[in-house]
Amino acid sequence: MQSCAILSTHDLPRIRYNASDEILWRNTSWTLFWEKDVWILPIHRPSPVGHWVFCMIYIQTKQLHLFDSLAE
Repeated sequence: MQSCAILSTHDLPRIRYNASDEILWRNTSWTLFWEKDVWILPIHRPSPVGHWVFCMIYIQTKQLHLFDSLAE
């Protein structure tokens, strides 16, 4: 049985703009993501219509599966 962690896109700007490790840890440690087989990451794409895509990250196989309902 696989276990999953749901990650927040609110942490991505923190990472991009060099937030301290303490801030990142406080905002992500509750997920226990390092113990999970699969990470779920919603991503907002600010295209002209602006929509959400969904990324499944499989840690053991190092695979990313991106689901985009507006993809061509």
